[in-house]
Amino acid sequence: MGQPPAESRGNLSNNWWTVKKKTQHLVEFEVTSQSTLEALEFPAVLQLLEERCRTPYGKQAALALRPTLSRDLVLKLQSATHEMVQFRSLHGNLPLNLTTDIRPFFGRLGVEGSRLTGAEVHLVVEQLKAALEARGSLVRCPQEALREAGRSLPEVGNLVRFLDGKVSLTGQLEDRCSADLLRIRRHVTSLSARLEAELRAIVSQGEMARALQDDFIALRNNRHVLPVRIDAQGMVEGIVHALSSSGATVYMEPLSTVPLNNELVRAKEQEEVEVQRLLLEFSDLLRSRLPELRDLVEGLAELDLLQSRAILAEDMEGVDPDFVDEGAGSSLLLHLVMARHPVLERALKGAGRPLVPLNLSLEREQPVLVVSGPNTGGKTVALKTVGLLALMAQSGLKVPAQEARLPIFHKVLIDIGDHQSISDSLSTFSARMANISSMSRETASPALVLLDEAGSGTDPEEGACLGIAIIDFFRRRGAIVLATTHHQGIKAYAASTPGMANACMEFDEESLRPLYRLRAGAPGRSGGLDTAERLGLPREMVLQARRLLPRQREILDSYLRALQALQEELRLKLEKVEEASRDARQREAEREETERRLARERETRFARYLEESSSRVREEWARFLREIEDQEGARRLRRELEKRERETLETSRSGLDLDLVPASRKSRPGRSLPIALGDRVHVTSLGLTGTVERLDGDRARVRSGSKVLNVRREDLEAPQGPSLREPELPAGIRLLRAEEPLVRQEIDLTGKRVEEALTILDKYLDDASLAALSPLRVIHGLGTGRLRAAIRGFLESHPHVEGFSEAEQREGGSGATVVRLRL
Repeated sequence: MGQPPAESRGNLSNNWWTVKKKTQHLVEFEVTSQSTLEALEFPAVLQLLEERCRTPYGKQAALALRPTLSRDLVLKLQSATHEMVQFRSLHGNLPLNLTTDIRPFFGRLGVEGSRLTGAEVHLVVEQLKAALEARGSLVRCPQEALREAGRSLPEVGNLVRFLDGKVSLTGQLEDRCSADLLRIRRHVTSLSARLEAELRAIVSQGEMARALQDDFIALRNNRHVLPVRIDAQGMVEGIVHALSSSGATVYMEPLSTVPLNNELVRAKEQEEVEVQRLLLEFSDLLRSRLPELRDLVEGLAELDLLQSRAILAEDMEGVDPDFVDEGAGSSLLLHLVMARHPVLERALKGAGRPLVPLNLSLEREQPVLVVSGPNTGGKTVALKTVGLLALMAQSGLKVPAQEARLPIFHKVLIDIGDHQSISDSLSTFSARMANISSMSRETASPALVLLDEAGSGTDPEEGACLGIAIIDFFRRRGAIVLATTHHQGIKAYAASTPGMANACMEFDEESLRPLYRLRAGAPGRSGGLDTAERLGLPREMVLQARRLLPRQREILDSYLRALQALQEELRLKLEKVEEASRDARQREAEREETERRLARERETRFARYLEESSSRVREEWARFLREIEDQEGARRLRRELEKRERETLETSRSGLDLDLVPASRKSRPGRSLPIALGDRVHVTSLGLTGTVERLDGDRARVRSGSKVLNVRREDLEAPQGPSLREPELPAGIRLLRAEEPLVRQEIDLTGKRVEEALTILDKYLDDASLAALSPLRVIHGLGTGRLRAAIRGFLESHPHVEGFSEAEQREGGSGATVVRLRL
């Protein structure tokens, strides 16, 4: 699935839900006509969407969905779809399994004094509960657009709490609806029990039992009666209420039970009056919230449609389209990778056949593509795929592809198929010209214009010229144009005209079958005779047609075949080169990582060795000091300890294996000597000869050429022998002396990445320390402050740095840092 474009995941304060309610089902402007929608099979996509809806409201909204040209709304719809996909992956579907449309109830609720039935009240309550549960799920989720959608649903919690559980699934009001209903129903139950007991007593009498047809108690005209045989009617004293259909049984109410039956009927009438009173009360309550109920149904429709968009995206393995910003400088104008026509893919999958995906790219400098190739080779499908995916993207649907970059089109126009109209006395050619004439008046940039077999249906020479004129008309009006053709003239025009390019549908020359792959860069040959032969046209006809084909056409077809073969060979070679390049980059990355790892290990071993040596020296002398009571002796020993520790560390360094000691720390043993200002000396650790410029305790400042060195006296010796000459260099290497110092007292790191800047700064500090330059000014600029913080954190732990501070205002203020080195 991929992720949406950053632009579409931005601030949604003016959210898609609010905009959507103001632009019912996206129809604020007409991006394309109904005939174009049908030609591109957009209604079939809506059918796929409708199948995934779970409410009648969502199904209706799905079939009414239309693309929009509002950039803000498109981005917000895409973001909402993306968020719903994320929501479903964590929480599953929203509770929207509703089968009944309650909107017809709203008409009766609009009439004062009308009431809903118990079953209708139950349906309304169930949908209120579903909306309340969906609202609760959404307002707690992290996705901003979904939270706003949840908050936009009316709050019906009090309504649900009042009505829930008062009406059963069958529409029967529960006893707890009111105290009167409970009392009346208990009275009805008591009377029914007494009446049945009395009738049972009558039935159990021996003489009466012989007069009955059966020993059950029946209910006729809402009164309890006994089934009496027609010939024994005189044996029972009572009232006849009904005659059976066979005429063999009469249903009689014994006179002794008439009072009890009358009382039971009155109690049931009281029950019905109370039920109707309660239903009117419930209906009045719903009537008072009718505007909220309408909003709630609309909200359920939008949520159901949004969820179905997410489900369809998952089923199609769709991606978030990246929309081209008209003002941006990106060269890619339209880019599809592994794009699939969802309707065709479904049909082929049902037939057990694979779909060949489409790869297509158009640059801003070449917005017109002329596609040629064999009949039944997939040219029309390629046009339909591009058009359909553009409409889907502008309807908030994800796109079935691996990558998709599209403009937001103001118009999508298509001329395709057989436009013949018998009622209007129009031929196919006439109808197509009328359609293109209409398209020319509707063009609004940016527009997508799809032309299938441009210029066909008339004389070939005139048709080619007409096709060129049509394509060029839309090109000059800034449209993206995809056109298919068999005309050689149109192919030649596309090859020689700036802003246009050729492409072909690939064809297997050996099997004479189309491969359905689009290849840009060269026209394709139509191969009509090959296709006719493959489809079973008699060979005699095909051979005669080949004999009639002009020699020039044969030469051109041969040239196109050779060109296509060459392109395929170049493509395969390019793939091998790219693969080799990828392997080389991977090996280089692995080598660099290995070197970095080994360097880290060497540094770690060196630091650990030094620390262990220093710790041993400190522990040994601490033990000696504890044994000495003489405080003066202890002080002398502490001074000796410090001196010995320095010597031990130096000895440890010199005794390490060469690959563990940084080169800058290696030195040759020298001999100390008494020195004075102006003496020529040799710096043993660096292999340089210079002049003493200053003496300061046990340190000396020596100038060697353009370099000024601050070193220990014990690191100096009298120059002698070869040291009076320049250091010997490998063959072919010359040492050039700079007239000016090579290290400046400031460095500018603005605009660099943190890792790059710290690497440069580390080298600069080493050079400055070697040249005895201090203080230094490091310029990093203001920006976000990330580079400044990284540099100052780096300076805190650097061994050459004694301290640092923010530069004065005239030297850069917060945009620069002044560094003092240990010299």
